[in-house]
Amino acid sequence: MGHIQAEITDVQHSKLCYSMDRYCGHPRQLPFRNFGNGEIVVAHHHAPANYETVENITHGHNYYKGRAQVLLQRSLDNGATWERDDDVVVWDHSLDLEERRAIMERANEPGASRMTIDITNPDSIVSFARQATGTEDTEGNPTLECFAFRSNNRGRTWETSPTKVVPPRGYNFVGIDGQSPIQFPDGTQVVPAWVDNRNSGTLRDYNDAIVALYGTDDQGLTWNYISEVVRDNNVWGRPGYANLILLSNGRLQCYFNRFDGVRNDIELTYSDDGGYSWSRPQPIVSWGNSPWASRHRAGDHWNGWLYRSPWPVLLKDGRVVVLFARRKSPSGIGLFVSEDNGVNWSDEVIVRDDGSGSDLGYPVATELDNGQIFTAYYFMEEDGNNFGGSRYMAASTFHLS
Repeated sequence: MGHIQAEITDVQHSKLCYSMDRYCGHPRQLPFRNFGNGEIVVAHHHAPANYETVENITHGHNYYKGRAQVLLQRSLDNGATWERDDDVVVWDHSLDLEERRAIMERANEPGASRMTIDITNPDSIVSFARQATGTEDTEGNPTLECFAFRSNNRGRTWETSPTKVVPPRGYNFVGIDGQSPIQFPDGTQVVPAWVDNRNSGTLRDYNDAIVALYGTDDQGLTWNYISEVVRDNNVWGRPGYANLILLSNGRLQCYFNRFDGVRNDIELTYSDDGGYSWSRPQPIVSWGNSPWASRHRAGDHWNGWLYRSPWPVLLKDGRVVVLFARRKSPSGIGLFVSEDNGVNWSDEVIVRDDGSGSDLGYPVATELDNGQIFTAYYFMEEDGNNFGGSRYMAASTFHLS
């Protein structure tokens, strides 16, 4: 760590979706894709919010997400502008429970008619969503299930019958975020997943978690559990926020957060057999040379996570860049860079550190046709609203030298 020199230049920040009466958040949980030639789609949870009480902006399906639509935005000029007339509501969490259940039950209908979609086609995209489909537990949390919807036209329309994704034996919850599936030469695809027992309604069951690998060999009509990628043997620690990249030599890498167990960090594990077996995880972070330490602002006092929700990007020149959110003051977006397939890593590089609080992050990222890196995330700045200001969708573009 630390001997690789990484620097970003030409940094520009912008707003994708902003309103003082909305909460816009958590894009990495939802569809994201760079289709090339300037076309990018980014989705987020889009909910009415008055910022009058903490409960109004609290995370979770029994709070802000229960009022949210999954809004897909589209840019045709590499993120410079966003075509609001082309916005698509992929899913509406605010529908009545019975309406949501009726849609989800289509996945269980015997002989249900399914669209013929080739998900290996570059125009296809998959939306994995954790839907609140059951009654609340003793702590007020709804039962969550994972369903997948496919689109064959870059997210403009979506199939109406979903695929239910089932947790492996011994667990009652599986969740898959918004990274595009990794495709192998034979056309099969894999995605990383959260797996735990959070539907039991206790903190212990939420933390007794693994990162798992799921795959499809039938164009996304089914998604099957393949393997356990990593777990934390300390039951109060958990791995999560996993994402994959496939190197040119066939090695599959998984980047993830580890919380509260043996470490709080970002780690890397890899597989050379398509995901059936995995190496011992190693941190890609280090202590003692932080660019954030000297940036602390007077009056800031929140104490969030140093590292949150890593998102790896394999660049055309072979380098790997990992974007992440920092939720401890000063909060913002940072990155690491590796020039040797993850063996060595640069020190942290700050993309921005001007967040007004810790409720931000979940970056998605891609390399644009011109070599710039584009990342979208949700952010907060003081704008007159309570609790640090409105939560909105933001983006940054920059060159990595």
